[in-house]
Amino acid sequence: MKYNEGYLYGASSLGQNSEYTMSSKFIKEYLQLDESLFSYQDNCYYLSNYCHIENRGGHRYLRPSKSSKFVLKQGQHLFYNYEWTYSYHGTNPNSIKSILQYGLKKPGSFAGNKKVESVHGAMYGAGIYTSKIPLYSQLYAPMTKWGDKYYQTILMVRQKPNSIDTQEGEGTYTNSLLGSTDIHKLYKGKISPDEMQYICFDESSCVLHALLIKVHDNCDGEYRKILKVINKF
Repeated sequence: MKYNEGYLYGASSLGQNSEYTMSSKFIKEYLQLDESLFSYQDNCYYLSNYCHIENRGGHRYLRPSKSSKFVLKQGQHLFYNYEWTYSYHGTNPNSIKSILQYGLKKPGSFAGNKKVESVHGAMYGAGIYTSKIPLYSQLYAPMTKWGDKYYQTILMVRQKPNSIDTQEGEGTYTNSLLGSTDIHKLYKGKISPDEMQYICFDESSCVLHALLIKVHDNCDGEYRKILKVINKF
């Protein structure tokens, strides 16, 4: 199987993709998000891109895999600004509406009148945690069963490079979920373990770019497949 397949683009191709159609329905009916939040002409569906990596504006960009991208109008001004690097933030679907309204917030700050709590701890401080690696951020996006499928929500974020501190993040958490700490091996030496986790303390330096929706038949089938790829290296 190929692991660098690109993406589908345009209304005709997307309309024939069942996972994109299910993702659109999930956004409207489960998340209950207003269509006015999105720039639908820029949407796409990412195919199997588990090993994809490229250079954009001097920064490495890792394309997501097996997910529908819904571009947000609030980050559209950075669409072609490659000075701002790409990163990812997996989150609970129940948090999406608030995040889209108030942005990504540091624990202890307020989203409206609600204080933001730390969900996964704050090992490196009370900041916004993201990753260059879509598959790593995906670990922080809980599976939500809706109908006969499972859904995950991951935010594609644009960040000022000088606002990011890198941390050696692939370890205990990855191992507890997967029994492995080797996701970075997919990229054959181009990504190191200390690039797995970013922390940013400046909320204005994290701009939401798109909402990614992943659809699964079961809870762990995708990672079983990924571990088979890793074990070949």
